[in-house]
Amino acid sequence: MIAALISAGWTTQAAAESDLSKVIKAVTASKSGLTASQADSGLREALSLGAAAAVTRVARTDGYWGDSLIRIPLPDTLSKAQRTLKPLGLSGALDDVHLKMNRAAETAAPAAKGLFIDAIKALTIQDAIGIVKGGPTSGTQYLQKATTPRLTTLFTPPIETALQETGAVQALDRAIKRNGLNGYIKKEPKVYLSEFAVGKALGGLFHYVGTEETAIRTDPAKRTSAILKAVFG
Repeated sequence: MIAALISAGWTTQAAAESDLSKVIKAVTASKSGLTASQADSGLREALSLGAAAAVTRVARTDGYWGDSLIRIPLPDTLSKAQRTLKPLGLSGALDDVHLKMNRAAETAAPAAKGLFIDAIKALTIQDAIGIVKGGPTSGTQYLQKATTPRLTTLFTPPIETALQETGAVQALDRAIKRNGLNGYIKKEPKVYLSEFAVGKALGGLFHYVGTEETAIRTDPAKRTSAILKAVFG
């Protein structure tokens, strides 16, 4: 519905208007008082609020580590070794890596906010159409597609630094030597851990961007401004 209003007010592309003609008629009947500008503002505000809430949620102590839904696991080889060694009381080094990898993600997470803001500002009419015609997390999917390459680049240095500063790389190196895992870890500990941690950290972040987007779309209590109530109410 929002996309139809934006299309009617902003675009003259015949193909887009044809594709959305039925939606436009429905919007005119149901939300005739909503302008294209208001619809655009509401969509951007919803995405901005969802992204900001997700970043705030994960970018705190135990944002990852204390949340079983997004806690970053150890890579499979290390996780198996951890499970084997834990009953014997010998998993301390791997437990340390596990915790510090999550702490590194919590440290790096605030960097996502600026990229999300840039992506939302760059939203086009076709992006908006896709978001509104899509499912309850279509906005999140747009952000994920638009920002993942840059987020990966942005997250990697802070993740690597945090892994070093928190001692995770050193802990992994000790665990590899202590538990005879040299043959299973083909990359340098820093590269191995950072690539894995960045991927899982972004997955957890987008999980909560999607959760927030769905809530704004479906829960009236989440529509905290007049424009959100007008657009999604």
